[in-house]
Amino acid sequence: MNENYRLVKDYSIPLDIFSDAYRSYQKKYIYPKNYIFMAIFGILAIDFIVAAVKDPSNLFAYLLIMVCLAMMFREWFNPRKIRNNIIDTVKELGNPVYRLGIADDYIEISTISDGGVDNSASDASADELDYNEQYDPLPEKTTLVINDQIKTLEYDRYFLLLNGRMSFYIIPKEGFTDSEMDVIRSINR
Repeated sequence: MNENYRLVKDYSIPLDIFSDAYRSYQKKYIYPKNYIFMAIFGILAIDFIVAAVKDPSNLFAYLLIMVCLAMMFREWFNPRKIRNNIIDTVKELGNPVYRLGIADDYIEISTISDGGVDNSASDASADELDYNEQYDPLPEKTTLVINDQIKTLEYDRYFLLLNGRMSFYIIPKEGFTDSEMDVIRSINR
């Protein structure tokens, strides 16, 4: 590692912390948009209900009511389904070990261990296992330049390191000392 790092730490993310952190990310960036769309579809449904009451023979209004209700349900259901799918995927990964390196002007996050996922099947040959290890390496190191896009949100059990609105990194507080957590807090100061 380089000498200009203020913090270098290995950590893993327990599944319950990942689940809670992903829910926090959704509350900040996903749910507000979904609630707006749900309200729009709700208002449209009410408008179509009024139209259906005024003219009960208007079958198109009944169809549009059902479409609006289905769209409201979709806006409510999809984020929850996506969260469950991601949590199931993370559960299958095992417990990988990550390395966090914080320098003065950049942050590096890398996977240093695959978490002991058993890639061997009972009928897999040694050649197949060598092939998997050779062509399925650990992900490349992620380097984030510290700028206005980087935000750190602190919660009781973890930090969310946000890179814009589309990517985030979870750093659990478990295993970090107070001085190490102060380095994380000082990222965007």
